[in-house]
Amino acid sequence: MVKIICEGDDDKSFIRQLLQHLKKEEVIPSNIVNFDSYIQSMKGKSNLLDSEKYLTIEKQIGKKIDKVLFIFDCDYIEDDNRCGGLEKSKECIENLIKQLDWSIEVDYYIFNKNLDYFIIDTLDKKDNFEDCESCFRLKELNKNRKILTCIYKTLYPKKPYDFSHKNFNDIKKKLVNLFKVESL
Repeated sequence: MVKIICEGDDDKSFIRQLLQHLKKEEVIPSNIVNFDSYIQSMKGKSNLLDSEKYLTIEKQIGKKIDKVLFIFDCDYIEDDNRCGGLEKSKECIENLIKQLDWSIEVDYYIFNKNLDYFIIDTLDKKDNFEDCESCFRLKELNKNRKILTCIYKTLYPKKPYDFSHKNFNDIKKKLVNLFKVESL
């Protein structure tokens, strides 16, 4: 079994939708029905990067779990001096992986800034939404762009993400690799 360990519930929801898309595209196994059993939200980046939070999972490593993929935001340096920003986030996750010392395949994917920025960058009407963001001064209310992505999801509930956008390629590759069954 594989495990995707993510930062929060919004990430879990996003990953579930992306996995459903990959299943429809037939690039991950069709027999997977409950994606939630593969995804664990750690309820925050500090928990995700804390080796003490993996005591329960650690008991399953090598027995039930044979691959792990960490997915989280790099956030802003000014909000987190220890692990904020892309470079520090990479250092922190690599240190965590060394500390955990699991004898299985472990990988990670880090969203630049956060999931909301990532989503906004993939919108086909990005300029219109950025104009809206500017007009209503939404960044003053929430610099993480959460308000803007909520507006988009409300206006376009049937197609919240364009998974064909090139920005999704790296995370899709990591997820496909995670679910790939090795043939002998």
